[in-house]
Amino acid sequence: MRKKEITIHKKNEIVRGGDKLSLMGKRALNSVYYLIQKNNLYDVYKFKVRFSVLRELMGLNENNDYVDRMKEGLRELMETIELNNWTNPLDGVTYNWYATRFINEVNFKKENDEWFAIIEPNRTITGLMKLKENFTELQLIPAMNKLRTKYAMKLYEFFKSFEKFRYIDLPQDYILRILGLQDVKTYNSYYELKRLLERQIKELNKKTEFEHLKLIEPTKEMKKEKIYRFLINPKAKKILKDRKKIEEMTASLFKRF
Repeated sequence: MRKKEITIHKKNEIVRGGDKLSLMGKRALNSVYYLIQKNNLYDVYKFKVRFSVLRELMGLNENNDYVDRMKEGLRELMETIELNNWTNPLDGVTYNWYATRFINEVNFKKENDEWFAIIEPNRTITGLMKLKENFTELQLIPAMNKLRTKYAMKLYEFFKSFEKFRYIDLPQDYILRILGLQDVKTYNSYYELKRLLERQIKELNKKTEFEHLKLIEPTKEMKKEKIYRFLINPKAKKILKDRKKIEEMTASLFKRF
């Protein structure tokens, strides 16, 4: 596989939704996503992938404990996820609340002296992936697999989905939700969360195609209301600072996974 060709087209309902996956969980999700899209596996019951392929996709070529790390990531994809205001692509019905998971089953098997992972994807999720609109193109290798933290990876995906905007204003509670930090009291502090965000932004500017990401110095009113303004694309003209509009653009949030 040539590294420059490893990209995925990830639905914005996932990119912009709340996320509690670990770094390995995110790499596993993106790898499964890539395999399904590249090989048109939306309607299959199960598919298998060589360990060597999955290892490269998850950025584990330098890790001797890669099998344990693959297990760690894939196991997380079997945990429950919750969606709000979700229209199921299989039946067209909109549900106020919907619980599902990314994969139903996974196992490892040796065939003719070669190891494979056999994965059963969830039909609801593959149905969502199959839709043509409302997605973000992400560079899986090398950009995302170079990132050291789950927060940097999540923010990379999120900012890529808004790269046509000059800047975007996000309330603190929204940032905590997308990073899965709602229950961490430390980050209720404006400045503690700001420090965390600045560390991730520094890494994104260094390791990905982003070069000008930054947190803009807040006004007194923004500090009072705990609003963070992110400069995303200095060449763009559009801005996004209305909370109602932000919520409309992220209506089907992944509440927890």
